[in-house]
Amino acid sequence: KSGKITIPGTQSGNTTVFKNIGTFTQYLGAFGAMVAERIKKCFPPRFNPAEEPVAPEITEVNDCVRNHAGYSLFDAQLGAAEALKRQLETDKMALLVAECGTGKTKIGSAALYAYQHGNPKRKVYDKAFNVVICPSHITSKWVREIHETIPNSYAMHVNTMAEVDNLYSYYESHHKSVYCILSKETARNGYMRKPSVQWNPIKRGFVCPHCGYVQEMDILTDAGHYTVKADAGFFLNENSKNHKCQNRRCGEVLWSMVNTKDLAPSRNEWVRIGSYGFIHRRFASQAYNACKSPSTAAKIAEVVDNPNGVFPAPGAFDRFPLSSYIKKKIRKIDGLIVDELHQYSGESAQGQAMAELAGISDKVIGMTATLVNGYAKGIFYLLFRLKSHLMLLDNQKYEASRDFCHQYGVVEELYQVENSSSYNSTSKATKRKVREKFLPGISPLVYSRFLLENAVFLSLADMGKELPDYEEIPLFGDLTEEIRKEYERLENEFKKIMTKNKQIGNKILSSYMNLLSAYPDQPYGHNPIYNPFRTAEDEALITPLDLGDATVMQPKDEKVIELIERKIAAGENVIIYTAWTRLDSQDKLFKMLNDKDIPTAILKPTVATTKREEWVEKQLQKGIRVLITNPALVETGLDLNAFTTLIFYNIAYNLYIFRHYMDWYLKNHP
Repeated sequence: KSGKITIPGTQSGNTTVFKNIGTFTQYLGAFGAMVAERIKKCFPPRFNPAEEPVAPEITEVNDCVRNHAGYSLFDAQLGAAEALKRQLETDKMALLVAECGTGKTKIGSAALYAYQHGNPKRKVYDKAFNVVICPSHITSKWVREIHETIPNSYAMHVNTMAEVDNLYSYYESHHKSVYCILSKETARNGYMRKPSVQWNPIKRGFVCPHCGYVQEMDILTDAGHYTVKADAGFFLNENSKNHKCQNRRCGEVLWSMVNTKDLAPSRNEWVRIGSYGFIHRRFASQAYNACKSPSTAAKIAEVVDNPNGVFPAPGAFDRFPLSSYIKKKIRKIDGLIVDELHQYSGESAQGQAMAELAGISDKVIGMTATLVNGYAKGIFYLLFRLKSHLMLLDNQKYEASRDFCHQYGVVEELYQVENSSSYNSTSKATKRKVREKFLPGISPLVYSRFLLENAVFLSLADMGKELPDYEEIPLFGDLTEEIRKEYERLENEFKKIMTKNKQIGNKILSSYMNLLSAYPDQPYGHNPIYNPFRTAEDEALITPLDLGDATVMQPKDEKVIELIERKIAAGENVIIYTAWTRLDSQDKLFKMLNDKDIPTAILKPTVATTKREEWVEKQLQKGIRVLITNPALVETGLDLNAFTTLIFYNIAYNLYIFRHYMDWYLKNHP
């Protein structure tokens, strides 16, 4: 209205330029070329491989790969490494968002080497101490690839503080760049912390063990806001409010290490209850009354019945986290490579370990194929850990992830409207929020404000080479008539329950989804589903019939066996992925394949993560043709090139995967 912002061609009442534009698609059709040209000017590329050569150090890395591995990197890989190197010259952090199979390991390590050894305008590293944090099952792969890729380097997978010390001593005494390979699991495996506050019967409150100050908590009611002495529930889990003593003259941390060897009740006022948190022996009954989970309440009841009992803390360690040790002992590292960056996106200990290492690193390279999981919160903590200054400039707060999701995500708000006009003719309908739910969807502004200038994007198509054919073929089969009828009965029973009593239906929804998803694969061995509000005498709402057992071959099994026999006859090896861990699919398939004299092996979780690559190689040397495993055990980075056919026997309940196959089905069966 003021005229400070105008669109060319619309002044003086001339609006014909928008006369035939009514949708955003029409707008892009009319002005798309102009918008694209403006974007090019606003976001010039960091490196243009068509006009500029890569740095000599990138070429040196390529020569090293050729000498050790027998092949050269693709031009697109060399260009991505050069772009990452140039980004590191102007910023602390660079991102490599590349599809699986594009060689992120070699690209990231090449970029870091080129930055550290090749810029004459700044101090060049004679040698560097770098850290790589990655999933535990590919640590050996990282060691191998560093030695193949980086000239004059030494890489080692470390598990203990002594190994960190030995590796750093090696770095100090040798003229080599050293890479400390750290698994994300061991990086943060450390001692569990418990409340160190003690109940003082005289002061009638929980006091700081250092100064004796009584801790307090805030209460918010309709009457207003006030402060009272903290109760035991205030220390259920460690947070910013109960982390330190509230006495300004003290400020000591109120949490200390759980000593797994000292279980004396007299020295352990607090008891750990699974994932629920810490409860105080004296006030266990209060925790029992407040707990809504029946299984957790049963564990709390044991403390109520035996307040002086011994209750070991499951999962507690007597070790210092390696990430914290590196921060305290080494204090400064030259470079950090974070593999599978998306796995550090939540409020997890592993995410905190990555943040610790990034904080003491001169340069950071993050690598992933799926940077964003579809939700705004999925990238919130990553941005704060790696680009905190941009988040602060955007007025974001670390403790306010909800505000970030409201600004950049998709939020579903459910309101309940209550019309009270029957009681008061002058009153209006009242509305109150019942539920708030974050849905998939993220604003494009996240990419332009935080990622576009910091990331290198690479796909397999960018390689410009002829790749082997790849095809996804869903195979459809029919249930036996007996199983189909029982499945429909289970389905209809649930519909009846939802119609009669939605409260019960909502409570058993998860159990029913699991039952109906798993029953076609295993129509036996499932537990009955009970009314969650039942008494001991109530019967089950529904009891699934047992139709067959593990020795009965279903139509689906016949199709799988037929496919495997055909692939093996063609000289291929096959992987069978089974995602349902509570079913006997793996053992059943193993027996059926062995009965057909097909050499088969099962990769189980008991195989140590660091030995899975070696284990698979040994099984191939023994002559196996089929590998059965849960895809979660090999989902990131493990090379399984010997297996050319992948069979997803059953798929975990994941809406994204289900929708993928549903889209394919609708497209091919209109």
